[in-house]
Amino acid sequence: MKNLLVVVFLASCAWATPADLERANELLSKGQPAEARSLAEKELLVDPKSRGARLVLAKSALAQNDLPTAHGHATELVKADPKSSDYNALLGLLLVLENQASEAIPYLEKSVEFGVAEKKDANQMASFSNTLVTGLHQAGQTPMALQRCLEFIKLYPTCGELYLSASRLYRERNDYKNALAVAQNGLQAAPGFSSLYASVALAESGLGHKELSEKAYKQLLAKNPELAKVVRRVLDGTRKDSAELQVEVK
Repeated sequence: MKNLLVVVFLASCAWATPADLERANELLSKGQPAEARSLAEKELLVDPKSRGARLVLAKSALAQNDLPTAHGHATELVKADPKSSDYNALLGLLLVLENQASEAIPYLEKSVEFGVAEKKDANQMASFSNTLVTGLHQAGQTPMALQRCLEFIKLYPTCGELYLSASRLYRERNDYKNALAVAQNGLQAAPGFSSLYASVALAESGLGHKELSEKAYKQLLAKNPELAKVVRRVLDGTRKDSAELQVEVK
């Protein structure tokens, strides 16, 4: 789930940057974090107060799984602008990835609160919200995570990630009926989010509906072969459920 969060988060956060950092952001979006990091480091030497440079450094370090460096830059960004939804979301995400979910929750709550005030678009808000749901779950507040997730689905009904998280949380309490319903609703609201076929397959399996489970699995296989490999192992009993949220996303 952590890998998925990183990919979704980096893809959804469109922070504005100075013109001289556009190239670094372009490189980052193309999957070249080392090159982006090099440019940002030079910019920070020129202007040690450059938030744009520090933000690129944090995001590129995160993409390289250099969590301590990313954390350091994210902390400085929050200090510089404690009411920024983006900076709070980034620091909160890093704390989740560093297995400090309880410490992450205040920052993630602020990211949602400030994001609403800043009138962030639905995709960004859904990303912030889903990270908060993950943080609550990892902090052992699973009932609250599910409650908030369902609330966020009402606010951002086309966000596939939220339906995916809700279905997983229902399955963890062996509530396969609701796990299936929320996954099916997600496919109707976000038909392009193919990962939800994994949730349908796993929920149908939990209900003992083998044929329907296999049908959903085949739909997933046609749309997302890599994820299907992992789900196959879950269906065959060689891997724990929830594995579909931890597949490597390239």
